[in-house]
Amino acid sequence: MNLRTLTAERSLLSIFTITLVLLCGVPISAEEKPIWDWDKEEILEKVGRVRAGKDLTPQSWPDGNRVAVSLSFDVDTEPVWLAFTGQVTPSYMSRGEYGARVGLPRILRLLDREGIPATFFVPAATYIIHPSVGKLLRARPQHEIGFHSHIHENPLKLSADEERSVYKKAMEVVVREAGKRPVGFRSAAWDLTESTVEIVKEMGFLYESSLMADDRPYQLLSEGKDTGLVELPVEWILDDWPYFQLAWSMNHHGLRQPDDVYEIWKAEFDEAYEEGTTFILTMHPQVIGHRHRIRMLRKLINYFQTRPGVWFATHEEIALYVKEQSRRVEGSGE
Repeated sequence: MNLRTLTAERSLLSIFTITLVLLCGVPISAEEKPIWDWDKEEILEKVGRVRAGKDLTPQSWPDGNRVAVSLSFDVDTEPVWLAFTGQVTPSYMSRGEYGARVGLPRILRLLDREGIPATFFVPAATYIIHPSVGKLLRARPQHEIGFHSHIHENPLKLSADEERSVYKKAMEVVVREAGKRPVGFRSAAWDLTESTVEIVKEMGFLYESSLMADDRPYQLLSEGKDTGLVELPVEWILDDWPYFQLAWSMNHHGLRQPDDVYEIWKAEFDEAYEEGTTFILTMHPQVIGHRHRIRMLRKLINYFQTRPGVWFATHEEIALYVKEQSRRVEGSGE
């Protein structure tokens, strides 16, 4: 069959399909309609699959503290380059290796010195590549270890069955290396598929930490119903990657001065302090772990410590507390 004949047959097939729709009333799905032709119900359906429910900020924090501060670290190492950018060259692999070899120990020394707990989200593949990561974290039970994919795969590229299967495989590694089953889920893409919430519920997680509908902990809704999950929201302005990471393959050149980032994060904390809610940071050992940046993080922590009423907590501790306080309020009928 020559190209001209093939093209003609395809054109006839397209005409036949359109004619069938017009004559037989076969409906056109919302995906085939231009977005500006969506009706009210279609718009609400698209944006309403996963939404924020009620604000879960409690009336007070433990021991009368004014604000909850939680530092989190995504220990992505090489997988972030392998899965998200497809980079396998020695230069990119060495940048991931720096996170486990230098950045993580440097962070742990800082937290040890300041007596602060933190939450570490670790892809299963990081444990496989760097057995030292599991040993370092297990030696510090004050820290929480969360779930963060198998090899930092993008869930938006997976079917529901694939997503469920890869998380199950990752969980087996995480439980073995962390010594217990994690209660916190953070998507490697900071995004969820249509299946993620249901999978997260099936796996028994307490909280989810990938969305951005608020600055405060909130109830996570799916299809308008309470999922039972606490959302501990993230935000790109409270993440070290956009400010500091250099990725030629992604055309991202973020080499900001640490003092600039310090002022942004300090201002965010000051407002959280005034509001009496949460301040959650997301950082990466291969990013924040460099010398001049860890100095900035130490300065920021020391600033927090000058303010009375700061509760340094893991994500798990915050999620458990706000969920319990919400139950008490509901039980009292307030």
